[in-house]
Amino acid sequence: MIFNLRMKKIITLCSFSFTVILFLLFGGTQSSCSKNTTCQVSILVTDTANVPVAGASVKLYANITPPGQVQATGTTDNSGHVQFTFQLPAIFDIQATKGTKVGTGLIQLQVGGTATQTVIIK
Repeated sequence: MIFNLRMKKIITLCSFSFTVILFLLFGGTQSSCSKNTTCQVSILVTDTANVPVAGASVKLYANITPPGQVQATGTTDNSGHVQFTFQLPAIFDIQATKGTKVGTGLIQLQVGGTATQTVIIK
């Protein structure tokens, strides 16, 4: 009789321990499955002399030939840069303008990274 009680306690303890181990192994991984899908974009606009262009208008398009659906617009800062943030990767056409000068390019966004591109306006 004492043997049966001890065996029941051992079996119960083993079952409980096994359940706790499974919970720690699989329950803790649920939150780590979330991945950062943020994509950063940095575009530098320069002229043909490789001088950064401040105040240039930059548009990112969702298809190959503008005018397409504009996904983002921005204006370059004093160093000729403009930054964008997206939640998912994509490929965008770039159109930069300043006055009558225009430049185009293409950029592919990387998950969790920063995609950079230089656009020369002429």
